[in-house]
Amino acid sequence: MNDNDWILEAEDIHREFRTPEATLKVLQGISLNLSKGETVAVTGASGIGKSTLLHLLGGLDKPTSGEVRIGGTLLGDQSEEKLACFRNRNVGFVFQFHYLMEDFSALENVMIPMLISGRKRRDAENRGELLLKQVGLSNRKSHRPDQLSGGEQQRVAVARALANEPKIVLADEPSGNLDTKTGHQLHDLLFTLNKDSAMSFLIATHNQELAQGCNRQLEIVDGKIREHE
Repeated sequence: MNDNDWILEAEDIHREFRTPEATLKVLQGISLNLSKGETVAVTGASGIGKSTLLHLLGGLDKPTSGEVRIGGTLLGDQSEEKLACFRNRNVGFVFQFHYLMEDFSALENVMIPMLISGRKRRDAENRGELLLKQVGLSNRKSHRPDQLSGGEQQRVAVARALANEPKIVLADEPSGNLDTKTGHQLHDLLFTLNKDSAMSFLIATHNQELAQGCNRQLEIVDGKIREHE
């Protein structure tokens, strides 16, 4: 595969956290690539650095050393303002907690990233309605987060992540707060959306069923990454 075919490239990523007492080396030389439309699971013990890795790959944090590229763009070369705009347009995030805006409806929550990027309100509304239909929530578009179940809240969060048709979606324990049945439904939704959109998904998860459904599985062990056969 040519370098230009990679949606995500991470090379020799290190992340250290310094305290007065010691330096904690969380990630110690991680390199990985994702191609268009690929689903990759990142597994590992709690506290091993899965969330830290996703934050670095999505430009929410900066590595101590190493480089991250999305669609060929080197994140470390961007100013904070340009990086924020780049993230909004190219990276979708789904977290364990939905982080929806409580005072806004489901539709308005999905529209927010599009409005931030400068999309016209009518266009944002039309795409927001389409996305809520895709995640099975057309009849809940006017409901605020506190009027939705946990599974519904997380599906709104998924729709929001897809709002600007990002190059990659980074999901951090997306079903971690859901019961087994609702978690299965969310996993099915993620794989269906991946198949329909050809977006790349990198998913940090403890859930083996979700991990095994991905194209590849990576595991963080002692700050380094290894690929499952």
